[in-house]
Amino acid sequence: MADVPVLVCTDGGLKGRSFIVPEGGLKLGRAAENDIVIQEDGVSRFHASLILDNGTLWLRDAGSRNGIFVNNQRVTDHRALKVGDELTISEHTFAVRWKGSAVDADPTEEVPIENKSKSRWFWPFSS
Repeated sequence: MADVPVLVCTDGGLKGRSFIVPEGGLKLGRAAENDIVIQEDGVSRFHASLILDNGTLWLRDAGSRNGIFVNNQRVTDHRALKVGDELTISEHTFAVRWKGSAVDADPTEEVPIENKSKSRWFWPFSS
């Protein structure tokens, strides 16, 4: 796959780190079972998930109490993401980039995600 999505944390405790989104997607939240663990009171144990489907990166709120925002707009179900979008979960902000793109000029620590989920996700985001 030529285009590999990357989440770059631009604000919060994980600032400066980037996370490659694997084919199987990833999960974000406070629980250790998530692929990206965010240790903050405003983050649900299982807060949100991302999936890469046919070249499109999708975001899904996992029913979190405080929500997830894309470009300052709350996402209540799911939404397709594009390069330049910003995801905000509590005090953390992540920019959507493509691996190796010119937009990703800031030096960051790239963290490949080992997908902890044993089941493959299928549309529409079945668990």
